[in-house]
Amino acid sequence: MAVSQQKGTDVLDSSLLRTEQRTLLDYWQSLEAGGRIPSRAAVNPLDFPKLLKSIGLIDVVTEIGGDYRFRYRLIGTQINHIHGTDYTDQSVNDAEAGAYELSMAQLCRDTVTSRGPVFSRIRMTYADGRELETDRLVLPMASDGKVIDMLMFSYLFRSENLTFGLKPFRVGDIVHSSESLRLAA
Repeated sequence: MAVSQQKGTDVLDSSLLRTEQRTLLDYWQSLEAGGRIPSRAAVNPLDFPKLLKSIGLIDVVTEIGGDYRFRYRLIGTQINHIHGTDYTDQSVNDAEAGAYELSMAQLCRDTVTSRGPVFSRIRMTYADGRELETDRLVLPMASDGKVIDMLMFSYLFRSENLTFGLKPFRVGDIVHSSESLRLAA
């Protein structure tokens, strides 16, 4: 599988986001106080119930040497249906395959190091010729307001072939992936 990526990261312009992700970004920004990163405890899922199916949480573990590992803590039902599996409790490395795994891990790393929201649009082509475009918004969270220990993410999908679980888009079937856009706050 080949992965291409836009060079550099442009500044996040929320007008480029779809309505659901703009709502989530506005909510996250409303929780920021005095330069502190919102905590998971500050997030009330009842504030955005219609978005829950496309949202997930990723635990961030800082390893000796300063690198990061990421583990899916929770994944919305629509994401599970699209991929045909539930990646809850798997590390990003275990859950994804090949170059796509590297892309997702890098998106998480970029969010941690930038200490702000990161948006990515990626198009994947599957072995059977289907294509899936995914808008990915990743938001940092910190229990103490400083050290990022969790990421909240939203995946929104576009495809002419969405069948919601009847024929899933399995990560292992990706033959080509290209990131057309990456933006950071």
